[in-house]
Amino acid sequence: MKPLLGCSLLALAVSLTAEETKPLLRSGDRIVFVGNTLVERARLFGHLETSLQLAAGPDVKGLVFRNLGWSGDSVFGDARSYFGPPAEGRERLTRNVGEVKPTVALLWYGTETALSVNQGWTNETANGANIVSGSGFEASKDLFLQGYEALLDSVRTAAAGELREIVFVSPPPFENLGAPLPDQSSANRHLASIRDGIRDLAKKNNARFVDLFAALGGDAFDGEIASPALTEDGVNHGDAGHALVARELVKGLGYPESPLSQNDNEALAKLRASIIEKDRLFFHRWRPANETYLFLFRKHEQGQNAKEIPMFDPLIASQERKVEESRAAVFAGMPKN
Repeated sequence: MKPLLGCSLLALAVSLTAEETKPLLRSGDRIVFVGNTLVERARLFGHLETSLQLAAGPDVKGLVFRNLGWSGDSVFGDARSYFGPPAEGRERLTRNVGEVKPTVALLWYGTETALSVNQGWTNETANGANIVSGSGFEASKDLFLQGYEALLDSVRTAAAGELREIVFVSPPPFENLGAPLPDQSSANRHLASIRDGIRDLAKKNNARFVDLFAALGGDAFDGEIASPALTEDGVNHGDAGHALVARELVKGLGYPESPLSQNDNEALAKLRASIIEKDRLFFHRWRPANETYLFLFRKHEQGQNAKEIPMFDPLIASQERKVEESRAAVFAGMPKN
């Protein structure tokens, strides 16, 4: 699969609705990423936030980014529920979003539905039966879009009137890497249809939409082996893949491409490193590894340590200042027009 198309096709990747002529980010914005595996793994590479920090420009300051991605999640909150039904996951997400009070939300789902149409991608039930398994693609897609709209409503409610901008981001295409990994042609056809549904959902809700599926060559996919590969297994992106996803997201939001490369600019590399560390601290704040022992049914064993979790807050705040300092250094080193 060709990872990037020509300029004429890339132009089709951008589909902004009501606010298309206005920059997405403003000083003091609190930006939340909500999605599944791609979003969660973005914190390990730092390209996503770095690109958005750079795109916002030197006059936009005090941006706060919070990554609430959860690997394997669905629009119903399956992975977030731990041991209970998806409703528990939805409650968790609502609580987490409410703590952030975002002004901007980037929503990023669809991969799970395209990959597991007939196996069931959610444990959401109706009358005690799984409502996806064996239902066929169109029914599965319709359910996904219904769940996505409900998720949007819950994010809006949790933001308590603070939310100014919503961005729906389509997942990038899957890659064929050759045997023994599966051929992703069918999954990409499903993903293209899901992308279309997300675009319509964004339009219905007067939200922005960024088509990463098209930007990374999904509409031209013909089943060839990816070269160079952007993913580790056809689905999960590595460093180069996350860098390209971040770059195309920024372009899809209408920002000009940066003249700087994150690979050969020392100040920018320091910014990215500071962002990765901030995200590491925040991850342990909102998703401690031993949460079962701290807050759930085994809290009688280590619950006394729960008081330590808020101790991450000053560490995160300190690292946030380092991010802002590193960001200022990047812009200070850029040539003036």
